[in-house]
Amino acid sequence: MMFKYTQNLFSYANCQILGIKILLLVIFTLAFLSFGSVYRTAFAGESVSNQEGLPEILVGFAPNGWKAVGEVKRFKPESLYEIINGAAELYLAYNVRDMIFISFEKDTDSAFFIDLSIYDMGSPANAFGVFSVGRSSGDPSLNFGREGYYQNGSYYIWKGRYYIQAVASDVTEELDRLGLELARKVTDSLTDSGEKVWGLSALPELNRTPGSVKYFMVDMMGLDFMRNSYTALYDEGGVQVKAYISRQDSIKSALTVIERYIKYSNKYGKGIEREKHSGLEFIISDMGDAFDVIFHKGRIVGGVMSVSERNLALSAAVNLSKGIQSE
Repeated sequence: MMFKYTQNLFSYANCQILGIKILLLVIFTLAFLSFGSVYRTAFAGESVSNQEGLPEILVGFAPNGWKAVGEVKRFKPESLYEIINGAAELYLAYNVRDMIFISFEKDTDSAFFIDLSIYDMGSPANAFGVFSVGRSSGDPSLNFGREGYYQNGSYYIWKGRYYIQAVASDVTEELDRLGLELARKVTDSLTDSGEKVWGLSALPELNRTPGSVKYFMVDMMGLDFMRNSYTALYDEGGVQVKAYISRQDSIKSALTVIERYIKYSNKYGKGIEREKHSGLEFIISDMGDAFDVIFHKGRIVGGVMSVSERNLALSAAVNLSKGIQSE
């Protein structure tokens, strides 16, 4: 069974107030990243209407010697738990609209199957968010959709407002080939509005680790005031540094985030320092075993987290502030 785990934890071990929230996030993420075989359990869902001929299109994607199992099913937000119980909360956090599901199995051996899921997340940013949660920077990339990757015999693709999964029962040469064909056909059949995702354009590309960008609609770093945030990994002189940007509604909102972070840092860290560079003020937080830096540039809040050396944290934050593309 496929198993994936992507850690989305800020590194403050002494922040006990976040313990419950972090534990729940880990539980949901683990369930989300390991539910391949869950699809084979019983679930209800709704039969998909003939809108745009979707059932016929998907059933028609069955490879030679394979067949569709049952009907094409649709799961609304309130029924999503029926098929991914324990992982639905993650999709709900990104405002999922519905999910279309169909399973294909080999005619001669039902133990070999590929489960196909199409999540309508309502917007490209939301679809990218759930897509990014499970991706690791070293996963092999795909050349269709906006972005995609392969992991443990299964394929994960983001295209516009859609997030597509082709989850195989095992890792074999045949399943890899058929899963890729299915993923490509389904992805090509979906439309893409072309709407841009702000964070992917705003984050600097220089020295950014490919495939490392993640989007958090809420609770980035486990902090309820960090919303609409993107993180990415950067190479800073051979050291990997995690940076983030968060777009607020106004400069006043950005300043509120900064103040709330300072209170948080003073409570759980060892104090802060302030330095100015290129007309911006940088708040340097000593969190005991690492340093964080936060700043705002207009209504964008940015910074770096959990860097072992103070000066490296500061220089990385300054580089980030200079490379941000737009608001």
